[in-house]
Amino acid sequence: MQDVSEITGEYNTYLQRVAQYLENNPRTLATLADLIDDAHAVHIFGFGRSGTAALAMAIRLRHFLSPGKEVSWLGDQVRTPIRERDLVILFSGSGDRKEVISFLDLAHEKKARTVAITMNEKAPLANRAHEKIVLPGMDGKIVYGGGDFEMSAWFFQEVFLTYYGNSRRIPKDKVGHNHI
Repeated sequence: MQDVSEITGEYNTYLQRVAQYLENNPRTLATLADLIDDAHAVHIFGFGRSGTAALAMAIRLRHFLSPGKEVSWLGDQVRTPIRERDLVILFSGSGDRKEVISFLDLAHEKKARTVAITMNEKAPLANRAHEKIVLPGMDGKIVYGGGDFEMSAWFFQEVFLTYYGNSRRIPKDKVGHNHI
């Protein structure tokens, strides 16, 4: 049985690996930022726990872009449809959730650009998206039920949004103005 310090130590080591991945792949963040800038609208989705990180990104990105650019959560029934020249960002640790793949298919049908955020480079989501961000998994044996992807996805979206806000010189008061 592991004590709390062993568990926190493994998670700390894991987040350092995710941070190192992001530091070693700065073009990943820059490409996603450029895709967002070029899109008419941005749609984001993830299912289950992966969806919580995706939803957080949608909410925060809306703070940055509203009212000039629409940001939609694809799980909401009241939203704009996916259209040509939009960007669809999809989160799935396994990369094969049919709920997520259905939005990938719809995005391709509508000629929207797609970005996969996953841990599985060989999954349908990663293979079929226009761009992919493959976050590292956790090596240890601590994780119960796949919590490593959610943790890395939360960390990724926080790092990305800080990068995006800084690189686009978005005033912090604009974010606060749109915060609900």
